[in-house]
Amino acid sequence: MPADVPRPRLLGSTDWVRDEYAYRAELSSYISAPVCSSSPDLTRAITLPDTWWSHLRRACDAVTKTPAPNNRQPVITQDYLHRAIPRYLGEVDIDTTVQRWSLAHGDLHWANLTSPELTILDWEGFGPAPHGFDAAHLHAYTLPIPKQAARVRKTFADFLTTTEGRFAELAVAAILLQAAERDPIHARLAPLVRNHTNDLLAASLRQQHGSSLGGR
Repeated sequence: MPADVPRPRLLGSTDWVRDEYAYRAELSSYISAPVCSSSPDLTRAITLPDTWWSHLRRACDAVTKTPAPNNRQPVITQDYLHRAIPRYLGEVDIDTTVQRWSLAHGDLHWANLTSPELTILDWEGFGPAPHGFDAAHLHAYTLPIPKQAARVRKTFADFLTTTEGRFAELAVAAILLQAAERDPIHARLAPLVRNHTNDLLAASLRQQHGSSLGGR
């Protein structure tokens, strides 16, 4: 990972197997800056300077441009998306095949971001993901605060306004709606995710319809 990505320094790790389960323990440098939220979703408006947003964008760009190590498992698998998108979003008329993979943090949300100095925490799950995944993931967890959700979309506009970015948003929606079945944080987020997903799907249908008319 590039040195300019603000993150804790990994000091050491160890792996072991017991009773057919594999375990890993990691020790990272201590980060004193507080997290932006005590829960993954943003439940209240927070004030963040423009420099914070620009640092976040640069960090995400650096991660995306970094080749994925050969030993990293994907954040989500292609097989999962083939199953989960129709199950949680309905039998929608979209191709569930990932067209572009890139490296992602994989769990970018407000409990993993610090302020006023930006540090991105919780790196044990990083790996390949649909291009634009981190931007889509953060945006979904910001939906409770529309003004700041709009700031996320502005910061990552060139990711989220593309076909690949919209697919990443659908992938994230499927993950979060599945999580809503087992914990209250995602259950409260689920209605907002569904509404946003319906808007995305409607926009995709309008785009497809416009393309078909243009081709006549």
